[in-house]
Formats: sequence, C-alpha cells, structure tokens
Amino acid sequence: MSRSFLFHIRHIRVIRRRMRCFILLLGLTAQALGSGLASYPQFVVADPPGATREGVRVTYLGTNGYQFEFNGHALLVDPYFSRVDLWSVALGSHIQPNASRISDGLNHLASGKRRTDAILVTHGHFDHLLDVAALMAKTKARLIASASSVGLVRQMPDANGLVTDAVKPGDVRRIGPWTIHVLPATHDRLFGKVPYNQPSSQAGSPQRAADWTCGEPFAFLIEVNGQRIYIDSGGTPAQLPPNEHVDLAILGVALPDSRARLHAALERLQPRYILPSHQDDFFRPLSAGFQFAPLSDFPFVQLESAQQKHSRLILLDYFRPWTLPKAANHEKRLNQQAPNPRDS
Repeated sequence: MSRSFLFHIRHIRVIRRRMRCFILLLGLTAQALGSGLASYPQFVVADPPGATREGVRVTYLGTNGYQFEFNGHALLVDPYFSRVDLWSVALGSHIQPNASRISDGLNHLASGKRRTDAILVTHGHFDHLLDVAALMAKTKARLIASASSVGLVRQMPDANGLVTDAVKPGDVRRIGPWTIHVLPATHDRLFGKVPYNQPSSQAGSPQRAADWTCGEPFAFLIEVNGQRIYIDSGGTPAQLPPNEHVDLAILGVALPDSRARLHAALERLQPRYILPSHQDDFFRPLSAGFQFAPLSDFPFVQLESAQQKHSRLILLDYFRPWTLPKAANHEKRLNQQAPNPRDS
C-alpha cells in the first residue's frame, strides 16, 4: 500500500471527523429556541442612559468579554469582537481578527478620558485571544495571561512593541487602582474533551481555530474600590473558586461541566450578584443582538442561583454599562476576610 494512498485515507478521515462535528453543531443550532434577553427582562440590569455614576462600572462585550471601569481606569477581560462564523471554525478555514468589528467594539466603549491599564485573558482559545494583539496595539494596554497565550499573541503580525506579562496561579499584579489575583482554573469539556487542547503544529502565526490552543486556564479575583469581582470562563467540579466572599461572581456556564460545578462555586463565593457568562451564541455578530447558545441552559442557572438566599442573579446586554452597587457593611466584611498574598 503506497504512502500516497495512506495519506489520502488519513486526509479523508480527518475531513469526515470535521464534517460530523459540523453537522452535529448545525443540528444543535437548528434545535435551539433562539431566545434572547427579552425572554428574561426581570434579570437585565443597566445604568440609565447618560448616567454618570461613581463606582465600578461593568460592561459586557459578548462571549466572556468584559470591561471594568473605575476612576478613569479600565480593565478588559477576554475581549472578542470579531465573532468568527461557524463555517470557518468547523471547516478549519483561515481566521483572523475583523478590523471593522474591532473598531465598532472600541467605539461602543469610548467614554471620555479613560486609560485601559491591562487586558486579562483566561485562556488561549480564539474566542478569547484572537483580537487581543489588535486591541493591545490600539489601547497600549499590557497583556496579563498564561505563557502559552502570551506566546500565541507574540506570533501575531505586528506584535513588536506589545507589552506582555506571562503569569501563573498565585501571582498578584497591582496596576492603577486594580489588584489582580491570578487563580488556577480548568476548562470545561465538549463531548468529553477540552477543545483545542493540543499544541499546534502550525509554524508562525495561528491560522485556524485549532491553532488557538487552550493552554493553562486562569480565573481572576479583581479588587478595586473596596469591592471584589471574581471572573472565570467556566470549569469543572475538579477546580472550584477560592472560599472568598465577593461582590460580583462572573461565572462561565457555557457547557454541562461548568453548570455541574455552579452550586459549589456559588457556595464558596457567596456573591452579592451572580452574573452567568459565556452563554451567548458567539458565532453571531454582536450587531445581531444577544441570543442564548444552543448548549446553554439558563433555566438551570436560575434554579441554582435561587438557592443562594443572599445573592441576586443578573444579566447584562451588550455594551450597556452597569454600576456595581456598594453594600454598606461590605467593606468591614472584606477587611475581615481579605487575603494577603505577596506580589510575584
């Protein structure tokens, strides 16, 4: 049997595997209810139009992307505006940042004189990291991410001059008003495996969705203005958040694994506000509006959240800021329970 023949057989098998996954995804999409935030208006919060409030403002950017603002400073977490389409991902096509959509996203975030101090990235998948190099070039923000995610950004065209900071769990970074604790995390599984979890054989800059490999997942605990925000992109019951009370818990709930650990995560964090994340259909452009992803299960999230008597479940719409309220007795509680990690 010739090598050429064997190569073609292997190639056909790869194509078949990709097509099976693609057809499955199409089937799931077709079965989705297609519901958006209009189905749950009682949970949606936002500042009144034109409001200028003091405090920490949270803006949802879609997928697992957020902007946090305080006192003229901002942090971005997992900013992703390009929203690559399903066909390109499923068929292994070449993907790249969409400059027009990135510009539109930044225009939504423009709010006067505000410095973007850093971009935090939870892991290296394309829906978290693809746009980061372009955003760093535009905002001059530094990147705080794992060594593998930093390496992917460094392979992007025009990466020269970008300031990167490869961190590991246990590290702490103090930038402007922010204290950022880097925490260990896991990535939830899709059909029993972490997607794109193997190092890519691609030389040079990443070309396909599979080249944007997961790497080491992180969660972050952000302290600012006497308040604490925990954020991750999902996970498994094998790795839970720290046993630390927070004001706002942003928890990825995209897949069954992350929902299976939701109850235990909330018991440990005991947040005042629960914000489920990474549950929109990120193959749709942001301009099409929020729609729940096929594998999401917001009714389950509602039931789990309802068991937390002192927590309020909320939802955010794209680019509609919300100011995190301060509790009168919260500073005392934080002073009693705040960790005292060392800078790394």
